[in-house]
Amino acid sequence: MVMSKTRTLAALLGALTLAGCGTQEGNAAGGEGEGGVVKRSTPELVVFVYDRSTSISHHQLELARQLTNERIRKLDHGDRISAHQLLQLSLEEPPQRWSETVPQRQFTEQAMMRDSVTRARFLRDAQDYLVVFTDTTGRGNIDGTDILSTLHDVSADLQAARGREATLYIFSDMLQSNRSIDMEGLRKMPPSNWIDSRQSNGTLPDLTGLCVYVIGARVDTPQSQRVKSFWQDYFEATGALFESRNYTLRPVELPEHPCT
Repeated sequence: MVMSKTRTLAALLGALTLAGCGTQEGNAAGGEGEGGVVKRSTPELVVFVYDRSTSISHHQLELARQLTNERIRKLDHGDRISAHQLLQLSLEEPPQRWSETVPQRQFTEQAMMRDSVTRARFLRDAQDYLVVFTDTTGRGNIDGTDILSTLHDVSADLQAARGREATLYIFSDMLQSNRSIDMEGLRKMPPSNWIDSRQSNGTLPDLTGLCVYVIGARVDTPQSQRVKSFWQDYFEATGALFESRNYTLRPVELPEHPCT
């Protein structure tokens, strides 16, 4: 009886090993890796920027949290994640930011269960940590919305993660509002030569190759269309990849792949 139980346990462990330890080549042939993640030859940099100003409704912040969690679950080993809360007034403020890399595989020749567990734990911890960026409480002390300055910090993310396909998700109504520019109600829009003058003097951030998605911005009024037009011109001048269709209010899901 003891020998029979031993053989049964050995057979079960053998089956579990085969289920958890397929080769990378075998997984790649199927087109998917751990958790249904599509295998890619180039790692990703995924940047999230969050607007927590009082102009953003509670349900928009909740949507941002849901979309963030869904996108994080699709990250793979070696991908890098970065998160920023929008600066309020200028680059002189200490930033509220966080960035980490999904741990690399410990075993490069085989897809091991240990690597899968490490990745799953990291992604779960990242989801838990990023909750603070969509917290609906304590927003009364936010004095402004400085998207333009925050994008300089995003540029630093790009420089630190070269060789990765980079995607930016901005959860914001895109209404820059500080001492020099106030887009709310078009109260103080930048002059028509604002982008050109900064491009010529080299004070725009370098966002070359960055695929940009905006979530939370309206496009249904003449005022909102004027704001959108500014950002289209701005992202083009910085070298970012931006398409009109990627400027949305309430998408059902976040696109996974960088712009083509």
